[in-house]
Amino acid sequence: MVLFIHPPDHVQEPAGSVGLIHLESHFTDEEARRLRAATYCRLRRHWQFINELKLFEIQNQRRYGVNVYGSPGDPRFLQAASLYHPVTVEASLKHDGSGSEPGIKDLDGHWDVRPHASRIVLVDAETLKSWHAVLETEGVPVEQTRMVYAVNRSTAEVLEKLSRAPRVGSLNLEFSRGWDESIDRKKGIFDSEWGVPESWDSVILQGSHLGVGRPLFKYPNATMLHNTDWTETDLEALAPDEVPVTSYKPRGDRSVYDASYTQWKMEPEGSVTPARRHYRLAWRNMAANTGERTFIPALIPPGTAHIHGVSSVGLPGKPRVLVAASAFAASLLHDFAVRAAPKSTISAATLDRLPFSDDPAILPLLLLRSLRLNALTAAYGDLWAACFDAEYVEDAWTDGGFFYPLRPALGAVSEEWTAQVPLRRAVDRRQALLEIDVLVALALGIESDEMAAIYRTQFPVLYGYDRGATYFDQAGRQVPTSVLSEWRQRRADFDSEIVWEHASSGMRYTFKPPFFLLDREADMQLAYAELQERVAARRANSEYATLRSVSRS
Repeated sequence: MVLFIHPPDHVQEPAGSVGLIHLESHFTDEEARRLRAATYCRLRRHWQFINELKLFEIQNQRRYGVNVYGSPGDPRFLQAASLYHPVTVEASLKHDGSGSEPGIKDLDGHWDVRPHASRIVLVDAETLKSWHAVLETEGVPVEQTRMVYAVNRSTAEVLEKLSRAPRVGSLNLEFSRGWDESIDRKKGIFDSEWGVPESWDSVILQGSHLGVGRPLFKYPNATMLHNTDWTETDLEALAPDEVPVTSYKPRGDRSVYDASYTQWKMEPEGSVTPARRHYRLAWRNMAANTGERTFIPALIPPGTAHIHGVSSVGLPGKPRVLVAASAFAASLLHDFAVRAAPKSTISAATLDRLPFSDDPAILPLLLLRSLRLNALTAAYGDLWAACFDAEYVEDAWTDGGFFYPLRPALGAVSEEWTAQVPLRRAVDRRQALLEIDVLVALALGIESDEMAAIYRTQFPVLYGYDRGATYFDQAGRQVPTSVLSEWRQRRADFDSEIVWEHASSGMRYTFKPPFFLLDREADMQLAYAELQERVAARRANSEYATLRSVSRS
């Protein structure tokens, strides 16, 4: 659809220009590289809009661009992304740069249409190089790199820093696509059946089984009506020998089932090992680019299979590297790097391009937090033992978050996995993830204010939940929505206890007001300052200066 043409008879002249409104798949489609290169050298203005205000009669989440093209030359154009109304970009071009940078939504949860000079980002050849480092493999020419949508200059600066880091791909992780939900089911390898499998060797996971840093996140309901007919598990009631409820079960000859699943060829000896024999980092394939989180990864134990709605990677013989990768994957910075170049699915190539650091002063801190989030059952006992480090017992929570009576100390662990290893209360799991966010930022050279800006401007749903929906009680539990609703209705009896039954376990929990919100940004700043000091002290220690990196261990 043509917006304007000026002048119509001299488009090919040096002074000619053309303005177009069109959809933007060619900026991110891997098959549109040549068209993308031809576009970059002609672009003069690129304003990317999302149709949430329904300015056009198309689906409200569709993305489109208002683009001005001129004669070909070196790439150099102005860009603004995540716009919702033309007034925003017009006023941003005149803005003086004062005030806080805008994001996707404003503080009231509305689509952020505030103008700001930081919305306008200059894209040139150097910018393309940083995009290329974040998104592409070495075989892709820089001029054909996919576009990154930076909502403000802080976002662009963080992406530029991430572009300098080593990649997850350098770890040479082995990949498994899993069972094809349609083809392999038709072959009779598995079929629908609700219930608890007899062991992990019969488990077939789906995407909803996984949460961020949390296997066994949800179980399918017996009705199996649709893809949202699932119930969140009760971590406090989770048994040490828990096996997840699944909707699919193996069928036919088990030797065929075992042999038909992914086999990894081991180098340099050339032997073959079944992927299902190893711990793996798994994630949901579908990318919810505007949701609370986009990248949903968790560690899964040996024996497990999954359908292709889940992808997984492993690294036989290097369990500490795998757990380190799981910690990075669970961070907001990895999630941000995924959603900065939105696609409908998250491939192994997407994981490979994400930043990674093997700083030995930081990795033990990351490993402990990731293991206490993921190692929910005895099925993770071997992984826990393989990764255990005596210095775990010296680690401690930072001062942020909320301390409740009988809260488990972060370092209260031993070499053997026990039922006390998993973090079960919501407030502790939140704090562990928040400290992982900070440690990953420190490992990648991201400043505290930059980290806060990414959270505030790039994760509007999470930000909104933190500000008005995610309440905790005095025992460190997250308050269920139904309890909150009842609490708010009790005007005359506002402080009375409310008993609630968990739909998954049948356990009854008592919630005693007052309930409260936690300030993630403030807690992040506190954790950053404290962990920065700890890491600096560890780096100064001569013992750490001589340590080999975990990726080479």
